[in-house]
Amino acid sequence: MKEKWKKIYSNDSKLMYVGFTVDGRPCGVGTSYFENGNKCQEGLFDYRGLVCGREYYMNGNLRFEGTYECSKPDPKEEFNVNYPSYGTCYDEDGNEYYHGKLTLWKWSDRTPDISSPECFGSVIQNGMPMFDYRKWYERDRELKGVFYVCPKGKKKREEFIDILEKNGFECVDDTITTRESTIESRYPITIDFDRRVYGHIHNTTCAAGAASSVRMYQIDIFLAMVEQLYSFIIV
Repeated sequence: MKEKWKKIYSNDSKLMYVGFTVDGRPCGVGTSYFENGNKCQEGLFDYRGLVCGREYYMNGNLRFEGTYECSKPDPKEEFNVNYPSYGTCYDEDGNEYYHGKLTLWKWSDRTPDISSPECFGSVIQNGMPMFDYRKWYERDRELKGVFYVCPKGKKKREEFIDILEKNGFECVDDTITTRESTIESRYPITIDFDRRVYGHIHNTTCAAGAASSVRMYQIDIFLAMVEQLYSFIIV
């Protein structure tokens, strides 16, 4: 799927996003907008929200500038958002009041709150665009073929392979790929849903191609997706 530059509108025809998209969702450089038409966020987006860039108050003043972390996705929930993790915070009058790491505290009524600094409050502002990620998970139900995941470290890779094998996957039957080589490899693990086999990429060129693919997932996002859509057993 290729990136496309497009505008996304809400059900009541209000502009929500302008920028690059993949499969109709924000992905790449873009800008999102509040219900009142003012700029909300701008920078680099991924499937879960803003990765790095700027966020504004509804009055137009800068709220935060820096990097964001991916909230743990839950395909059962309609909305998930990234939360600010490191950068500079500003009050509604535009005055800087904090610079450094931000800490996610809790979810209350599906709303993530920041505990440090306390005055930041809720990650979700009134009137900010909320993209229906559940809809996209449902659309992905029909996806077939190979996915890529790259757990960090041998222990994580082995735990991930254990999950695959509990769900009926076997190591691909070729002369250079084994369960052990998949654990030892530093390259992404391949998961073929059509053949129900797993393996790993064997060279840097192919790894770079996988990294730029829309089928490369972080491990927590991948497991959340397949648990919901493919009835995976995660324990």
